[in-house]
Amino acid sequence: MIAPLAGRRVLVTRAQDDAERWAARLASLGAIPVILPCLVSEPLDSAPARAALRTALHNAAWLVVSSPRGAAIAATLIGVQLPAHVRVAAVGEATAAAARTHLGRVDLVPELQTSAGLGEALARRLTHDGAPQLQPVVLAGALGGRGEAEMSLRTVGAPVTRVDIYRTIPAPAGSARRDLARETIHDILLASPSAVAGLLNIARVPEGARVITIGPTTSTAARQRGLTVSAEARRPTFEGLLEAMT
Repeated sequence: MIAPLAGRRVLVTRAQDDAERWAARLASLGAIPVILPCLVSEPLDSAPARAALRTALHNAAWLVVSSPRGAAIAATLIGVQLPAHVRVAAVGEATAAAARTHLGRVDLVPELQTSAGLGEALARRLTHDGAPQLQPVVLAGALGGRGEAEMSLRTVGAPVTRVDIYRTIPAPAGSARRDLARETIHDILLASPSAVAGLLNIARVPEGARVITIGPTTSTAARQRGLTVSAEARRPTFEGLLEAMT
């Protein structure tokens, strides 16, 4: 059986950590992923941020981290060893590896390695015989990040505190933009308006490349910047992008 994306060169425009996970999935489908990080991360490191995270963890049972950089930044903001009573849930294997390195432990990695999968898996852990165990959870992640995990946890009645510890911004413009026409790019994946801005800051988009967006907001941003959107995901997930591509 021929893989559905066999031979297609697909540009992945996410931040490096996230791009690597997407690239592995694309390769498994026969595509040739080309990683071009169009986003960079900035820690939200301030005295109030450190105090908010430490205070939230004082009474928490779980800390949820959704990216390798989130695990590293959380450890920096905590500044001391993670409290022994706090368990760690990580969205996937790469994040789990970072959590072990920086936070010293990992207690849960979901089978479905997405924000939704993490929320559902942790919600099941917090529920016993159908009755919620009201264990406080701290979600440490990106400003404006995905909210599926928080939604699942609140559904079972878990007290959730969200602490924004970093933000992603468009990659800054350099002295010369990368000419993607020379790299025979067939598809370009865009998952946020910031990724649109970052892409156009650092690269020239070739004619004929399909632009695939994760949803209406990203599509609008792409069109406003002069890009032609070839397809838009029906679900704002990576799997939704794959469906749109095929």
